Amino acid sequence: MAERYSSILSTQWDDVVRRSANGTFLLLCGYMDYHRSRFDDVSLLLRDRKGRAAGAFPACAEPNGTVVSHAGLTYGGLLYDRKAHATDVCDMLNDIFSYYSAKGYKRLIYKAIPHIYHQAPCEADLYWLVQKGAQIYWRTLSTAVDLQAPLPFSELRKRAVKKAERNSVEVSQSVDFDSFWPILVEVLLQRHGVHPVHTLDEIRLLHSRFPSHIRLYTAKLNTEVVAGTVIYASRGVAHAQYIASNAKGREHGALDLLFSRLISEYQSDGYRWFDFGISTDHDGSALNTGLLSQKEGFGARSVCYDTYLLNL
Repeated sequence: MAERYSSILSTQWDDVVRRSANGTFLLLCGYMDYHRSRFDDVSLLLRDRKGRAAGAFPACAEPNGTVVSHAGLTYGGLLYDRKAHATDVCDMLNDIFSYYSAKGYKRLIYKAIPHIYHQAPCEADLYWLVQKGAQIYWRTLSTAVDLQAPLPFSELRKRAVKKAERNSVEVSQSVDFDSFWPILVEVLLQRHGVHPVHTLDEIRLLHSRFPSHIRLYTAKLNTEVVAGTVIYASRGVAHAQYIASNAKGREHGALDLLFSRLISEYQSDGYRWFDFGISTDHDGSALNTGLLSQKEGFGARSVCYDTYLLNL
């Protein structure tokens, strides 16, 4: 049975996310709520035959009769327990499709959670989506380092790391979002013509709610922040949510030293993947080969972020 989410169900929702095989902290209420006012939320809690919360489906509605899971997040899709059988997943998806169809929605855009975020094999949802007629709507390309069997850095990246060390670049974890954010804003505007998904106030708020998951690391030169990255640390995956360096940082190899240290640190901490994020624009149709080459230089290789379209 599918039940429309409301705040009184937040405890049950978070419980499903935490024990799911594919959920991350981005799908907890405390994270999703920060921008709930921007979206027409139509998320669903799925119950089994005994009335127990068995799944969660984060989603929002668009004016054109489309449901997106989820427009405000990198990924969405059905969250379910690792003990769930493929037939259980089919039942939950059928409940989801029936609910939205009865409400008059015509299409479902399903942003699948990439496999590197799974705690156990759980891709039954992708099988059933295709069986119901869904097709890949867009595919973006990310790159991740397998921390259990990392590839060596390219010679270019190795030289840049040594250059940063010679120039006494200092890398550390920080909470100085105020110094990093102007660098990030400038880089995104100059290179991509966009602003960060989060404002400075929003990232501060989210960091205050999830200080162990949202971590800022900076590279300094003579006490000046010249580069940095915001890491989303979630269940075995360290994801670089934001990466930026100013001209001085690029000149001195600051990001190279920063990622060299972080890859080693998260490997030592037992993480499985270091995810650099996507290197594509326009919903995956344009590949930024320069950015991709830079990430591959750290030993990262391709991971697809797939989005499906289903006519309801």
